[in-house]
Amino acid sequence: MKIIKAGIEAHSIGLRQGGNERYIEGLLKGFSEIETSEFDFTVFLSQSADIPDFIKNNKKFHIERVSISPVRRLAFDISLQAKLLGLNMLHTQYHLPFFINIPSVITLHDISYLTHPEFFPQTQRMKMRLFMPISIRKARKIITVSNFSKNEILKFYPVENKICVIYNGVSEKFRPVDSSKVETVLRKHGIIRPYILTVSNLQPRKNLTGLLKSFSLILRQEKDFPCRMVISGRKLWLFDEIFSEIRSSAFKDRIILTDYLIDDELIALYSGAEMFVYVSFYEGFGLPVLEAMACGCPVIASGNSSLTEVVENAGILVDPHNENEIASAIKKLFYDAPLRNNLKQKAVKQAKKFSWKQCAIETLKVYRSIVSLV
Repeated sequence: MKIIKAGIEAHSIGLRQGGNERYIEGLLKGFSEIETSEFDFTVFLSQSADIPDFIKNNKKFHIERVSISPVRRLAFDISLQAKLLGLNMLHTQYHLPFFINIPSVITLHDISYLTHPEFFPQTQRMKMRLFMPISIRKARKIITVSNFSKNEILKFYPVENKICVIYNGVSEKFRPVDSSKVETVLRKHGIIRPYILTVSNLQPRKNLTGLLKSFSLILRQEKDFPCRMVISGRKLWLFDEIFSEIRSSAFKDRIILTDYLIDDELIALYSGAEMFVYVSFYEGFGLPVLEAMACGCPVIASGNSSLTEVVENAGILVDPHNENEIASAIKKLFYDAPLRNNLKQKAVKQAKKFSWKQCAIETLKVYRSIVSLV
């Protein structure tokens, strides 16, 4: 049997990059759980990244180090290593190396840089607009993570014959945890129950300003509403409006920002929250929503983009542009205990539909298809 030497670009591991890091680490974990002797994986990690535990003693995986600099990584490191190692194929997220000449796959999570350029710094917009068409043209196959995202991509790029949908998964460690673990994390971060949780990078696309305005609207309407708002995530870009909203709020003492949290702490926060609210303007998938559901946290999410596919009927869907609707949904879910309990059960059941192992199985089918075309 011929061994397929597959290169996996994984520089985002360790960078606290949110969805991109979650995706590639989850996919690699899925590969580690599959019994297959036909693939040999070379994983490209950045110089300072720790090797994930599930890879360390697995003979299917080999580690190569690449620069954290995107120019050096894409112009030199990966192309050179691919040639020296005799790789048969390469899988990256978004951008392919400039001089790669082996069959390649890209994962294109979404095209928000085209549909909502106002959510990106100018340099980021220019980079995506300049280099993505090149990567799309060079890629043998394009994986995307929802049917919504596929349809969006096809509006801008005529790649019907290349594109395939493979849903993300959720790690098995995301599950409800007992109250003692929750309380330990709450004490560490100065959080008092009850609280509403959202998890995302701080950037305009996530509509945190709209969520904060909805929260303030509730507190103005109901003086005794007891919840705090907890926002977990790191600063990404164009976040000044978020902090301006907090500073000007009459209820800023009820808003808690935790910065980036490790998974064990996130799981505790998901498990202890009254609800998880995610009213992003645009999502290719929406991994935090899936993680919250897996932890048994009732969900309110945007009824647009990919989130309808992820949530289905296991949560409340709202218009992210309508702050009154968001506020009403939060109040309804908080005061209606039977509804909360029903959605908790539905959420856990819905989350079981998504696994990284299944994602990995379907991704390997894509790898086989591009190698067989050589």
